[in-house]
Amino acid sequence: MKKILFATTALGLLASGAANASGPAVTVGGYADFQVGSGDQEGLYKHQTSAGAVASAAGADSSIYARDLHTRTDTNVHFKVDGKADNGLGYGAYIELNADTSANESSTSGQPAKRTYVYVESGFGRVETGATGDAGDALKVGAETFARATGGIAGDFSKYVDLAAGTIAGGSKYLITPGLPTATGLPGEENRGYAGGTLNNDTHSERANANKISYYTPRIQGLQAGVSYTPDQGEHGNASGFVSSNAGGTKFLDVWNAGINYQGQYDALTVAAAATGEWGSAKDTGATISTLDDLEAYSLGLNVSYAGFTVGGSWADAPEIGLTKTFGSSMHYWTLGGAYEFGPFAASVTYFDSTVEHGTSATAPDAEFQNISIGADYKLAPGLMPYVEVSFFETDNGVADNASTVDNNGTVFIVGTQLTF
Repeated sequence: MKKILFATTALGLLASGAANASGPAVTVGGYADFQVGSGDQEGLYKHQTSAGAVASAAGADSSIYARDLHTRTDTNVHFKVDGKADNGLGYGAYIELNADTSANESSTSGQPAKRTYVYVESGFGRVETGATGDAGDALKVGAETFARATGGIAGDFSKYVDLAAGTIAGGSKYLITPGLPTATGLPGEENRGYAGGTLNNDTHSERANANKISYYTPRIQGLQAGVSYTPDQGEHGNASGFVSSNAGGTKFLDVWNAGINYQGQYDALTVAAAATGEWGSAKDTGATISTLDDLEAYSLGLNVSYAGFTVGGSWADAPEIGLTKTFGSSMHYWTLGGAYEFGPFAASVTYFDSTVEHGTSATAPDAEFQNISIGADYKLAPGLMPYVEVSFFETDNGVADNASTVDNNGTVFIVGTQLTF
């Protein structure tokens, strides 16, 4: 009953007897991004096969990571529908579609839409209903929120190296980008390397944009809050989600995600701060539900800008991440960075350090991941932005190195151009 009351009260406050002034307007936008990238890493990972095993000497170069150079595209088209009623009520929809020519983006596999939602807004705030991201992710603050080029520590570096499940590293799974579990993925999910021509983050994509109801307050005295409720993170899109299972990874039920964001201007100094969190119940396909942890995670972030310079960072802790209860698994991370913007030119340096702790698990040792990313971009023309980025990463799998378990480290270099329209 409380969940129904939450949705109907928010919608009722916004509606207030609205009447159409005219039909909504539709605008089309999106981006087309082309990259050339090269990743260098430990040979044992570089020559790993798509199935996760180390390639034989004869077939070592068959691994996709053995190639020195890769090209990739990332193309997106979105439709915005915006209307205004006579009483000032705003309403509309947002539809975001993948437009790439291969199946390497998970949402192109029978699901070309990445995000779809309907909204209404007024002086009481904004309500969004549909398949979209969480309020906490929209309001967060940290080094990744001002990183340039592809996004620095939250960018595209992971597409060019093998960082996923750590098959070679004794079962270690790394958290490789900043963000709470719903937005960024559980350890091991966020590697976006193209192993065997498919993408390894299907579960993450499904959970991040699961069907939900979100409410955002107006920004008052610099403060804005938001909350999202997701009944089932396995439900994405239409009614076929009603029969979704837990295949492919842990999902959660009754997930609440919330955040509060502050933006203030003090003469030439700009301050942005945020606190976010999420909570949910573990979901599984059978009796094993009682053996899994629930979801609990928090983050804090602070950025300060002055005269074109920005410095900031964040800290996050997730004491429960939906893994086996007896392991006592948890994860935490912190970020730090700086950026400078002068006219059309901008550059940033961002750092990320995460630790995944598996407590009593002998088969999944603790895993630490570090990455420092340097990026720069230039607004060459309206909507046209070439960029360059280099990232230096290192993993620690928590076990002694031997013939089949070894830490990974390497460098990823990316140069590209993005056209935004």
